Amino acid sequence: MIVDKHTASLLRKYYLAYPTGDRLSASDFEKEISAGTLVPPSEITHDETVSEIKRLSERISLAATAKSFLYSLSSGDRRRRSALSSLVWAKSLPGHSSATTKRNEGSCAVCGCSHGLDHSEIVDWNEYGVFRYLPPTQYGREPNLTCAEYVLNDLREFEKLPEVEPRDEDYRILNDIFGVAKLMKPHNRDSALISEIRRRKLLDATGNEICCLLGVLGICGVLESSEDKGFLHRFTNCDEIVNYRDGLNFYPLYAWRGKDGINRDAVDEIFGDFCGDKLDPDKTVPSAHYDDKVPVRKSVSRASDYFTEGVHCVSLTNEERRYLALNDLRPEWDSKTFFSVTYKWKKRTVLFFDGDNIVKVFYEEYVVEDDGSISQRRYREYDTCLATDDRKLLLPLTPRGRAKPLTPSNVMATPPFGCELDVLLQNTNSSIWAGNPRNGQVIAIGEKERVGKIQSDADFHKFMRHYVSTCPNDYFERIAEVRGMERQTVRFRAGDIFRCQLDREHYAYGVILGKTRALEKWAELPEEHSFRNLMTQPIIVRMYDFVATSAEMTAEQLSGAPLRAPMICSDADVLWGTHKIVDHKELEPDDILFPLNLSLRRTKNSPSERKSASISLRVEWGFASFETPWEKISDALRELLARGAYYNAGVFLRISGDDCGKTLEEILRDSPRASIQNNLLLPENRDRFKLVMSRLGLPKDCSYDDFAKKFGGITRQKYIELIKERCE
Repeated sequence: MIVDKHTASLLRKYYLAYPTGDRLSASDFEKEISAGTLVPPSEITHDETVSEIKRLSERISLAATAKSFLYSLSSGDRRRRSALSSLVWAKSLPGHSSATTKRNEGSCAVCGCSHGLDHSEIVDWNEYGVFRYLPPTQYGREPNLTCAEYVLNDLREFEKLPEVEPRDEDYRILNDIFGVAKLMKPHNRDSALISEIRRRKLLDATGNEICCLLGVLGICGVLESSEDKGFLHRFTNCDEIVNYRDGLNFYPLYAWRGKDGINRDAVDEIFGDFCGDKLDPDKTVPSAHYDDKVPVRKSVSRASDYFTEGVHCVSLTNEERRYLALNDLRPEWDSKTFFSVTYKWKKRTVLFFDGDNIVKVFYEEYVVEDDGSISQRRYREYDTCLATDDRKLLLPLTPRGRAKPLTPSNVMATPPFGCELDVLLQNTNSSIWAGNPRNGQVIAIGEKERVGKIQSDADFHKFMRHYVSTCPNDYFERIAEVRGMERQTVRFRAGDIFRCQLDREHYAYGVILGKTRALEKWAELPEEHSFRNLMTQPIIVRMYDFVATSAEMTAEQLSGAPLRAPMICSDADVLWGTHKIVDHKELEPDDILFPLNLSLRRTKNSPSERKSASISLRVEWGFASFETPWEKISDALRELLARGAYYNAGVFLRISGDDCGKTLEEILRDSPRASIQNNLLLPENRDRFKLVMSRLGLPKDCSYDDFAKKFGGITRQKYIELIKERCE
């Protein structure tokens, strides 16, 4: 690196890092300009930039920049490296003017220049020149070697440098780089090439610096793909370049794959006039003195002591797998086992291979307490189809992906391509989930009380014997749906009735009242409403408060059935067809009810005023709300609110009918959650509702319509009219 340490530190601080607001002092700035490291700013227009680039491209020879690039490989003089790509880009740049060229987010749509489009601007060229001295860092700015400002500054500064001649070592390095590229597997991308160059220590450079070096070769067309070409004979408009991944992006390098190899025509055109046979294809093989063997690190995981080969906390039979929508486990499949530890979790993952394809995954997780006891066991099994390279690398799903090491985390990052079973064994409440994540279909196993008592593999098989013996005759018709149904996106609207399957014989039903994302656009909804702060895509639903044995109940049959308190839920279960829409009804006022929320609100003007922030109580019910200063609230109400600041707030990720037909006492016995206990709209909490209303100075039997009329909200009937008018 041809730059002193002091200058390098200034460049890193003020030009390489993302903007911090700090600026180099005027005296230091002038000092670095005098030393020739920094370039003085100048005023220029877009058209002047294009014109000067074209003049420089005619004045500078391709051979001079190619020799300079080679010379930089062994010398480490980065000032000389990108002039080659800058010249190739400059020669292919079409002439154009700012007045006739489209704009792309404030930049020229042809060359990407962002300065002087409408009038002359002062440009600090060091913003672009820093990468002639320093490679990008992990958390710093990224170089754009194909923007007009970089090219202009690069070619200007290159002209100031003396001519150089490459050495034999330079040819050796480039030949070795080409040789390593020939060794890449067809799917390997630039990141694999960079890693192999670093492993072989072909040159003294960081990974990011090697990436920049390869980026230069990509721009010149040496490393290009069949579809994305370099700039040697074709200019690519910046609008057509899509940087689609994290990390350094160099077009067309990021599209290159091992199967594309080296473009020998581009190598001959760029280097052929002066190098003779020094870059002959026969010489592009990695030097023999570099070891091609990757050291194998052997280690024993602390998790392995908790597992026995071939023995699992749940050992399914193939017969049981068929009832759970899983594929059979075939004896001819090979397997590979991984162990890992995360805090208290001891993990084992077993991958099963049919040829080089992963077709099934077992995952086990034990929670080991400090005394050595195991408090929880989890077993997952799922079917998939993931291609590997010789069972060492996980191949990408698409041509634009990259191969990854074969690790459990990389394998399980891809959702199963088949069905999945998830069994959780714990001391208090075990559970079983089975279904197909790809299409949203779930096997309604039910039997919560029986499942909750499963503590061991023997218990699991006992349960499965009961489960198999009680399956209805058409059970495998449902299994076929779970396994083979196409993913669907369901359109739904307010008034739609959906069905939740609780187990193989019982169902719950619910009605959709609306989508909060649509309600956010209504002028009638207060600006500071809780609906505006909800995550996911929430919908308001009310479940019918009973359990049915019929899977096809109609709106007419459900008419007059009691409805539970409203819930805000993610729309995923309805959107993806997990809960099927079975009918539609015209909404009536008795169907409409909104969550009732009480929350403490703190307001402050600055962090220093935290202690003196004012506190108030906000009461929100549907479209109406009011706020009361904390000091005006009675002691009796404060005492009540001390048990929980919020009532019935937040979003349920799943829509469940598990609470239908149960009393509050039964619900809390299975799931003692304060969010249910403090829901003032539950019938069992009617006395608490009256107490809160009276202490807020409202009638004890205050209805939603009464509340809305008093505090400026819309009534239930008005809501029905508006949602029909605006959302259907």
